[in-house]
Amino acid sequence: MSKNSEVKSFENRFSEEIFEVAAVTASLGVGAGKAGGEELWRASIDLIAWKDLNSSEPVVKEEVSLDWITDDKGLKEWQKTIKESSIIKIKLRKGERSFMLVELIDADYKDEELQNILLEDLKPVSYEDELLGKFKLDKGIKLFKTDITWAEEKGRLYFDLDEEETMKASLKTAHELFKNQKHWSDKIRSYAASELLELANDWIDEEDDIDEVTDEMFIESIELDTISVYPKGEFEIFFFDGDLFAGHCIIVSGNINGNLDSAEIAG
Repeated sequence: MSKNSEVKSFENRFSEEIFEVAAVTASLGVGAGKAGGEELWRASIDLIAWKDLNSSEPVVKEEVSLDWITDDKGLKEWQKTIKESSIIKIKLRKGERSFMLVELIDADYKDEELQNILLEDLKPVSYEDELLGKFKLDKGIKLFKTDITWAEEKGRLYFDLDEEETMKASLKTAHELFKNQKHWSDKIRSYAASELLELANDWIDEEDDIDEVTDEMFIESIELDTISVYPKGEFEIFFFDGDLFAGHCIIVSGNINGNLDSAEIAG
């Protein structure tokens, strides 16, 4: 597909009418992606509030993606220009689930009403659990996190920002992992070794000081990084690889019903 075709295909998703808007950007900056074979990036940044500057309608407080397409050089410039947690003045076109950026008028726009919304959004958000203590919300990725010690290893625990009952269900998963820490740690490490030991030996090269990675060596080499827990009992444990896979992380997925589903390397 040519660049011109990519532009037309993208713009066809939005209405023709152009609105002049002041908006508050979210706490995560400009991101981008593109499908295979495409030359242009689809860049985007989330807005958390906006108002039509040519209308008496009240401010809309709702998260929506502001999208546009650009080339490699343009993407770098946009990432420098449109900042997270800022107020911008723009022209846009509306789509069903997102807006299209037409023009950036002011990357540091002054608006008292939107400034109050931004200041409120910048306030830290926490969640208190009676067993695991206080979690802090990372607004950029919408995850609650806290530092932990699990099975005598330091790491970090995550769960998704969601409705109250869903978050409580995620923490029940964490409670089970913490209630039987050594059992789960031993089981997960042994499973990772059983699934990845052959691969670890394939990664040995001539510069290594060992001829073979044993089961015991594998288990002792990996170190806890993070734990992510989910509402239906699922979890993902991320380990540092101890240089078994040249610095790639090891991810073990399972469920507190006792099933371990996969062990893989990533990153």
